[in-house]
Amino acid sequence: MIRWILLWGTVFGLSGVALVAVTNKAVIYSSSDAFCGTACHSMTRPLAGYHQGPHFSNPAGVRASCGQCHIPYDSSHATATQYVKLLVFKADRGARDVWFEYRKSIATREEWDQRREQLRTEFDSYLVKNNYITCRGCHSLEAFGGPRSRMKVLIHQDMLKANTFDCFQCHQEIGHVYEQPVAKVGGWYTAEQASSGEKLYQAQCANCHGEKLEGGGGPSLKGATWLQMYGGAKLLTVWGEITGPMAQYAGATYTTQQSLDIVSYLLQQNGLPAGSQPLANTRELSDLLPAK
Repeated sequence: MIRWILLWGTVFGLSGVALVAVTNKAVIYSSSDAFCGTACHSMTRPLAGYHQGPHFSNPAGVRASCGQCHIPYDSSHATATQYVKLLVFKADRGARDVWFEYRKSIATREEWDQRREQLRTEFDSYLVKNNYITCRGCHSLEAFGGPRSRMKVLIHQDMLKANTFDCFQCHQEIGHVYEQPVAKVGGWYTAEQASSGEKLYQAQCANCHGEKLEGGGGPSLKGATWLQMYGGAKLLTVWGEITGPMAQYAGATYTTQQSLDIVSYLLQQNGLPAGSQPLANTRELSDLLPAK
């Protein structure tokens, strides 16, 4: 009798271990790029956009997978409760994916282009509702350190204090890039906005960078020096310098709009044309500055 109990106990124990191993293997595979991009979904175009984005290829050589960005707790060491939530989330999304795959809802390029913005908005809403849980699974803002990260620390410190995040406010195309960015031609800001930015610049920045942006204690912000520092860069780089280190040096605190106004003034002084719409949204900061 005891032998049978030991035998069946061993069988059930080994079966349980095997079941857990198989389940975990399935969970890992179903979050992989190979599965998400080709095995089940009509994801040819999203996969191509991912391959062009900085989460796939970047100077750090660290790649974020589809699951790490789209599945909560996939990128972290989940607790038992979080692991159950992960499984429930995957089951729910998997059932939806199978249904939409059956319906061929984004099978063609035209269907994908038509639904892309809607799907993006839905994902944005999920991230906002869950305080960007998947982004924070990999990125710890508290870990920024060293002189090269000073701007990042200053920009993100208010988010850390409030424990409220909005990653896509600045990093709009961090996951998928469908069209390669090109330098904007015109309509960067409004003349009125540049005028407001000039007043702020003269009050807070001119002591270091000169009344006419010619430089002084700080570098010139005009002409060849401007092109050397920011030519071909995103507006995000300029805005980050202003709202981070420059504001700290000036002993000032700028609202988002004030810092965008100063950016507008610098754009005006470097010959970039005004338009009818102000620079009013940090999501516009992905625009590239001309290299020449």
